[in-house]
Amino acid sequence: MSDAHDPGAASRGVGQAQALAPHQIDDVANALLVLARELWVVKDRQRVLEALLAENGIIAPGVIADHQPGPALTAELATERTRYTQALMTALCPPPEQAP
Repeated sequence: MSDAHDPGAASRGVGQAQALAPHQIDDVANALLVLARELWVVKDRQRVLEALLAENGIIAPGVIADHQPGPALTAELATERTRYTQALMTALCPPPEQAP
């Protein structure tokens, strides 16, 4: 099968089975839509929380958007972002199984 018919072939390597059957693509699309809806809920709640904190004088408007984290938090966020990204990429493109 050529890469034109199988865009994931290069990442799986020659002879490796497909991770998803063609009929499962709709399931993946549905899962992405669920995740997008959930992400929107979180983003919406975050904006509401920021607005309430500002309205109640707990923070100044815009302070969260303008905040620059210090070195410790920057490192922590980078570590977590890397872990999250690697976990996602491993789930999407699992490494080929090692031959015994």
